[in-house]
Amino acid sequence: MTNTVVYNIPATMLAVYRRHTVIVRSGDPAEIAKELTGEDLERVAYVQVLNVQADLRPLTLWGDAIPVDLVVQHPETDLPLLYQCSQLLARHPVRITVPVVSGFSKVVKLAASLNFAVKLNVSQPEGSQIVEMSQVLEAYLHQPMVSQPIEYFHSMFLAFYRSEPLTLWTVQEEDPACFRYIADDGEETLSRRFTVSTVNPDIVQFPDRFKQELLAAGGECSKCEFLGNCSGYFKWPARDYRCDGVTSLFQTLKDAAHQLKKDLGTFESGRGKGRS
Repeated sequence: MTNTVVYNIPATMLAVYRRHTVIVRSGDPAEIAKELTGEDLERVAYVQVLNVQADLRPLTLWGDAIPVDLVVQHPETDLPLLYQCSQLLARHPVRITVPVVSGFSKVVKLAASLNFAVKLNVSQPEGSQIVEMSQVLEAYLHQPMVSQPIEYFHSMFLAFYRSEPLTLWTVQEEDPACFRYIADDGEETLSRRFTVSTVNPDIVQFPDRFKQELLAAGGECSKCEFLGNCSGYFKWPARDYRCDGVTSLFQTLKDAAHQLKKDLGTFESGRGKGRS
């Protein structure tokens, strides 16, 4: 491998990125199974299927324990398809990526009940979307049926619990120090949320540069307790986005992590006294 950056590439560009760690995406599972064989599998972080309505059978007979990311495009119509997606779990770890749009929480809850990991594809949630995110967070924290991670909640909860630095750019796979997105035309950017012209000329510095611009403007970010975690993530694309809702989610995660740490400390203390 030439470096530690993971490149999200279309399956048709596999040969171009042969010496890199890759995420290989396609709307056609048969294309993934055809293109990825032998030594190529050793450098695959995961494969990404862009259409859960596609025929997934080629992946049930391919590879062994290769992580698969299934991208939901339309929560309302894609919801019942999760049942047939569960056939992949016998051979691969599977994550469902869900856009935070109206009704998305139904997909998350069903995915969790089927033992899928989940990733929220979130930008700047408003109103009812914040309500649904709160419901999903409540289920993640307290419902025993949730045995797999729900991102970004899971990683942020652990970061608060361990007092470790972590930003949403990294969790959402948009930190250019770790991830790059290669568009279908071969242009390199952060993710599908960004055009090439947005992040050039220095793609690696974009998140920090963007955060510094937000701080210089003296808005919400300059006084936000969670700037170190968000790092301006929720201020893209609209810098005037109000963060009250997402801040409340961060607070819930922080409180839950601190409560768990306190409870475990009390438990260990009690065990120590019992041994004396």
